[in-house]
Amino acid sequence: MEVVYKLAGSNEEIKNWVESHEGTPAKIDDPEVTADSIGLRINWKGRKDEGMLSGKREVTKNISWEEFFSIMERKELVFMYSDSEDINLTWAYKFVNKYATEE
Repeated sequence: MEVVYKLAGSNEEIKNWVESHEGTPAKIDDPEVTADSIGLRINWKGRKDEGMLSGKREVTKNISWEEFFSIMERKELVFMYSDSEDINLTWAYKFVNKYATEE
């Protein structure tokens, strides 16, 4: 099945989507993790979104929405998400360079 992503039109839309799925904003908090240049994650209720990171280390840290959106702006990112009900939440969102979405 191909995942269809929507481009979030505002910070409020991102926050509403994440919170409707019981998520919280987070960032990677481990200096040894250098492969992830974005550094942002969504932690879901009862588990941290570290599915693509190695080991069993606690490498994400919950952050405020203000810090989350500040990082997105500084790194020129947009948020894309899927409303598909049969997808793991780890794969239901992604960050994309905002210039990559322009046609």
